[in-house]
Amino acid sequence: MPIKESSFRIGCGRYLQEENLLARCGEEILRYGKRPLIVGDDTALNITRDVMIPSIASACEAYEVVVHNGTCNDERAVEIAEMTRTGAGYDVIVGVGGGVIMDFAKLCGHFASLPVVNIPTSAATCAAYTPLSVRYTPEGKTVGTMHYEYEIDAVLVDTRIMLTQPTRLLLAGVFDALAKFVEIKQRFHPDTEDEFPMGLDYAYVLAVRSFTTLCRDIEGCIDDMRKGKITPRVDNVIFTLIAATGVVSGIARGSNQTALGHKFYENTRYLFPVTARPYLHGEIVGIGLLLQNHFNGEVEQNDFLLGIMRKYGMPCHIAAIGITPDAATMETYYERLCACSAMEESGESERGRLYDALKYLWEVK
Repeated sequence: MPIKESSFRIGCGRYLQEENLLARCGEEILRYGKRPLIVGDDTALNITRDVMIPSIASACEAYEVVVHNGTCNDERAVEIAEMTRTGAGYDVIVGVGGGVIMDFAKLCGHFASLPVVNIPTSAATCAAYTPLSVRYTPEGKTVGTMHYEYEIDAVLVDTRIMLTQPTRLLLAGVFDALAKFVEIKQRFHPDTEDEFPMGLDYAYVLAVRSFTTLCRDIEGCIDDMRKGKITPRVDNVIFTLIAATGVVSGIARGSNQTALGHKFYENTRYLFPVTARPYLHGEIVGIGLLLQNHFNGEVEQNDFLLGIMRKYGMPCHIAAIGITPDAATMETYYERLCACSAMEESGESERGRLYDALKYLWEVK
């Protein structure tokens, strides 16, 4: 795939992950601006406001909170960017919430040409860290991804806040992170690394480490979090989901680290925006990984994925996300996936593998 951004945006300006970090978030935000415009959804603001706002109020000259419960869309982001150009003089965007808000805060910062500090309240995606935003219409249809030329200025992860997230959100993050390794393997093999863009071999190695860590620790991490314990295992999993997975994306420079798994997600959001709306990014990507593993010739890897999905009540087949598994729908997916960037230069053999993988996915119960 073509490189989406020529620069290596490997990290973020400042990444902190510790217990009760929210209580001193104001001094961290002050590194980037004195008048933050805080953007969050109702749920995230409800669980952070009592600790976060006093810290910001004591450190900064002024602040304003904007509630956004919609999609990551350009129209609303432009409106919020315009707010920063008023007499109030807002000089930094602070995003507080899950993956949608993390992407949305970056989009607002892009249109406002301001620094962005992200405070994630879940680890459902690596969106707090990655230098891109996945964009939708206000109604939820996929628009496309905007890649930024610069890294996020700061990510502040309060592990005590992370314990408040439902298991469903954590698992969505796990499957989004697992996807990095499974999808890179569609195009990359370590024995032929000289044929691939510089840096992709390092993305591959880190993706392998992340995959191994998550497969080993996720069930124990869930048990620890349900007991309200912040253990090294919890810290490692959260770091893997947000920071390590974000680094993979930055090193790969916006391409080659995603393939059929995420293209299945994008097409699901496009074809069934209303039906798919209740389901998380990682939940739909997880179903796409079953397709990806079959395409990669590693369908046996799905035994582990399906085991986790079924144990914790994740959707594990397309009917579980409200899509009727009929022949017409499969043909639509096939045609759209054949035309996507993950397959556009493929020959008949690979297209045949894709068709077989879709048939397999349509039969999963």
